[in-house]
Amino acid sequence: MRDETIITDSASLNRAEAGSFSEEELLQNGMLCSITQRVMIISPMPERVKSLLVALSSECFDVFSLHDFNKSMLQSLQPELLVFDAIPVVNASAGHTLQAGAELLESADLHAVPVLILLDQKSFDSRGTFALGAAELLVWPAKPEQAVKQINRMLLNRPAVKAVDADVRTFKDITVDLKKMTVDRAGQRIELTKTEYDLLLHFMSSDGSVLSRESLLDTVWGLQFYGGSNLVDAHIKSLRKKLKDSAVSPKYIVTVRGAGYRIADIRD
Repeated sequence: MRDETIITDSASLNRAEAGSFSEEELLQNGMLCSITQRVMIISPMPERVKSLLVALSSECFDVFSLHDFNKSMLQSLQPELLVFDAIPVVNASAGHTLQAGAELLESADLHAVPVLILLDQKSFDSRGTFALGAAELLVWPAKPEQAVKQINRMLLNRPAVKAVDADVRTFKDITVDLKKMTVDRAGQRIELTKTEYDLLLHFMSSDGSVLSRESLLDTVWGLQFYGGSNLVDAHIKSLRKKLKDSAVSPKYIVTVRGAGYRIADIRD
């Protein structure tokens, strides 16, 4: 018996090419993806992962292929899973791209994005020398269907991510309520001045880049303010005191000698 739900005849194919199918018909015949999930593939040699990219695309995944990892792309593209091709580096002191993947693993952990790391057999055998965290591994090259199967399982087992309140900012145990302009640390209310509040929010909203005293003056105090950079130091000292932070062993705000300040790493 002919299966009416499968498009096989040339007339139907011509209709599909002409765009004459309705969205409902396309969904029923498997020609349109009802649900897509985003996968970001990072590989300095895209040819190595071309078969995986094709396989994921055919399985209704939206796939983004990048040569290098950029944590800003993680926030803008919002992938549901990362694939990191950790290839060996020939004649390089780094030895292995996996050793340079700490930022990727840290950012993925921060955003609760699962990571699949592709390793060659030799690197897989010596994987104990790398800090992989919760990332999963796959020996590569492999059959792309095997990788797709593992990716589907990882996405299925991914913990549900709680909705983020757009009016709340968090960093470690600090919570800032933008509507109420309140700051809590470990559940305890911290009373800040307006300037201290603006400084803290500016650090929390940054991407971890070093912020010079001059840029902080411009952003927090305004371009028309002509105070000295020591004013920034004084306010940061006061902010640290209220947050019970330490300049010697900082948990929130790090001093970068000769340059300025930056937000501490999430793992510090």
